[in-house]
Amino acid sequence: MSASFIAVANLKGGVGKSTTTLMLADGMAYYYGANVLVVDFDPQANSSQMMLSERGVQMAYDQGKGVIKLLDQFAQDRPPNLADLILPNAVSLVELRKDEDRDERRGWISTLPAHPSLRFTEMHVEERLYSSGMRPSQLATRLKNHLAEALEPVEGLYDLILIDTPPYLSPLARAALMLADFYVTPTLADPVSIWGTKQFSDWVSENVCTDIAMKNYVVVTRFKNTRYARSAEQELREIYLADRMFGPTIPESVQVLQAMDRADVDSYNTMRGKYGNLRNDVKRLSESFTNFLATNTGSRLPELIRS
Repeated sequence: MSASFIAVANLKGGVGKSTTTLMLADGMAYYYGANVLVVDFDPQANSSQMMLSERGVQMAYDQGKGVIKLLDQFAQDRPPNLADLILPNAVSLVELRKDEDRDERRGWISTLPAHPSLRFTEMHVEERLYSSGMRPSQLATRLKNHLAEALEPVEGLYDLILIDTPPYLSPLARAALMLADFYVTPTLADPVSIWGTKQFSDWVSENVCTDIAMKNYVVVTRFKNTRYARSAEQELREIYLADRMFGPTIPESVQVLQAMDRADVDSYNTMRGKYGNLRNDVKRLSESFTNFLATNTGSRLPELIRS
């Protein structure tokens, strides 16, 4: 299977984009042996912090890794060079590390991390180019081309490239949406989140991908099993986004918060220790997402390598 570019995106914030990104990365690497690259385009750097820890994010920045340096290359009109900017070890699972130590690697996670100062770098690029007369849509297209050129030499190393996007339409976020083959849309089962999800879907359909319905995978996250939430989820599935493929509903759980809290860059945990009972949800998510990709690409990753 050639690498698929997946934008994890929604205009509504706080719906679990970074959490969904990490669950997919861990699940696809652990259960299917996929090599995954996580690209963090969100200046909040949540997925980077979850993968690397706060100290790890700063270490990556100090070492000249990450999206900021790629944006610097763009601002300086230099050819993109991504190989030196990727952090090749964003793995937090003991099982994946043990396979690597035995030279039997089956699944791995790397990252092109973000850093909180990304917001200022992005702002500087926007101000400079807008003052020269460039329109936002032109900047987004140029960034998309720069990113595509940067990723092309390393694309063959990965099965999945997951792009965690911010909850707004900056030129960098728009570039990610234009670059994506498919779209994962996390949402909550409440009216405000559903409205934001519909706005996002309508905008992408009108401006980026007219056939988004067949390329969109929706995940209801942080689900509270109440009559109100069940009713909201039913409306989302049967009315607002009835033409989309839905993944398994992810329940609200303290375990989710614990799983996303990496103590330090050198700390590791087993899949059971990291996710607890939630690991069954991670497995179901990975299985469902594999079927989604197979339906759309005509190919699939190898069968489950772990139960």
